[in-house]
Amino acid sequence: MFVALSFFFFSLLDTRYRTVPAIEVFFIGTLFLAVWTHPLVVIAVVLAFTWGRVRAAPGYIVLPLLFVPTTWGVLLAGYGVRKDVVGRSDLVAVAGLACLYPWQALVMCFIGIELFRRLWRRRWPGPVPALPGMLLGLAVYIVLRPMVV
Repeated sequence: MFVALSFFFFSLLDTRYRTVPAIEVFFIGTLFLAVWTHPLVVIAVVLAFTWGRVRAAPGYIVLPLLFVPTTWGVLLAGYGVRKDVVGRSDLVAVAGLACLYPWQALVMCFIGIELFRRLWRRRWPGPVPALPGMLLGLAVYIVLRPMVV
């Protein structure tokens, strides 16, 4: 419930102000929630987040992380941050979700971003906020997960 409610408020802020204050608090909160159940996944996600956020981080850090499917979405967003295509708050949000959910949820978040981007570009030109699309994908994942399993 913490994730869905905070993500809802963050998506509202992202559409209004184009930046999300206190998204780092969300990331640290998800780290504390997930470190007790999946400590190795949390370490891998933090390494992938560090590689995407710090431009001076060496590229060989990525090689062992390619064997952890949960970090794939964080590495993709980190590459986008390194190339100035994706915002830093979007990377923090993806890393926070990667700590709590499996890689299928991240795939649904990226599909939600693409659907929201197509809707957004019809009405408003300019940069597209990613967090409402992530919320859409996460909501679809949460609704469909009991039906699939």
